[in-house]
Amino acid sequence: MLVTLNPRFVRKGLLPLLATIVLFRSIAMGDFWISGSLPEVGPDEVPKLFRENLELKAQTLEGELLVDSEGNFNQQFEGEPGLFSLAFPGDRKISLAIDEGQRLVIQTDIKDHGALKIAGSPDTDALLAYESFRKESLARLVYPPRAALNEATARGASAGRLAALSEQEVEGYAAHRRELNDFTIEQIGKSVALYATSLRWDPDYRLSELENAVKAFSANRPQAAISKRMIEKVQSFRRTAIGAKGASLAGQSLDGKSHRLEDFKGQYVLVDFWASWCVPCRVENRHYIQLLDKHSTDNFTIFAINLDDSRSIWEQASKRDRVTWPQISDSLGWDSPMAAAYNVNALPMSFLLDPKGNIIARNLRGAKLEAKLAEIFK
Repeated sequence: MLVTLNPRFVRKGLLPLLATIVLFRSIAMGDFWISGSLPEVGPDEVPKLFRENLELKAQTLEGELLVDSEGNFNQQFEGEPGLFSLAFPGDRKISLAIDEGQRLVIQTDIKDHGALKIAGSPDTDALLAYESFRKESLARLVYPPRAALNEATARGASAGRLAALSEQEVEGYAAHRRELNDFTIEQIGKSVALYATSLRWDPDYRLSELENAVKAFSANRPQAAISKRMIEKVQSFRRTAIGAKGASLAGQSLDGKSHRLEDFKGQYVLVDFWASWCVPCRVENRHYIQLLDKHSTDNFTIFAINLDDSRSIWEQASKRDRVTWPQISDSLGWDSPMAAAYNVNALPMSFLLDPKGNIIARNLRGAKLEAKLAEIFK
């Protein structure tokens, strides 16, 4: 960018202000380019570039690629580093992690059955490597026990068998999340792809190292929106760590009664997030019936938050599972502010609070939850 100074700016002392504005722009904004050749895309089929906001689950249109009659394009964009998706007609979409100054080249790989080949962005390379590892880890650790649990549920297996299989799936998913943290810390580094990995961070594993990765990233990009979002995410994890005060929760139950977490002050409270589609959650509901009966004379209760996006589905699942303990829902699913308040991005998830409302344990289920309560109510 070429800047020509008006002499009166210098006389009136406005030069420092102008310099500050130009400097801010150079820090916060940058240019990047996307070029390539996609012969299968016609001039009337306009690919669109969207910027991703993971926290709001929203996209903003950054611009369009102008494709000529032979499928060639070369477009310049202005904006800060971030996570993007390039959408083609026919629901074809690719994810991109782009830093300023990068020149991406996108081409069709004929040898790979028409797959898109992307060059010129180490950050996108890191993002694709992360996604490839994530899918492999899911297939190895989560899908087998999940399939076994679904099959056992369908054939009406015993409660003990379902509980054992449910625990295997939960443990498999926990191991999967830990592997993703490992990959993020050891492979992603200061790449813009770090923002993409933040969607699945496990706050119970290597959190200090994740925080250091965010600090290192933000040191070079202090004004970037994704820097601020990742800093806020780590800070929110601290707010739901062991010893932290449980955030306020309030809503209505199926019978229209209002409930607040504060209503149970003075008791040990298991704050349990669940949904009808979460099989381990459903298995645990049956365990809760026995647990509450066992501790009926103790200072213990369960306060559940349902994350279905349909009231009727919530009601059907509650009746089938015989949920009699207090529970609330706003029928917003993953968009629920209650889920956000406790950083709930996977199910099942629960928090055990002491009589003062402090978090003393997270994600205790089955035998582990029973052991913890036995320790409390000696």
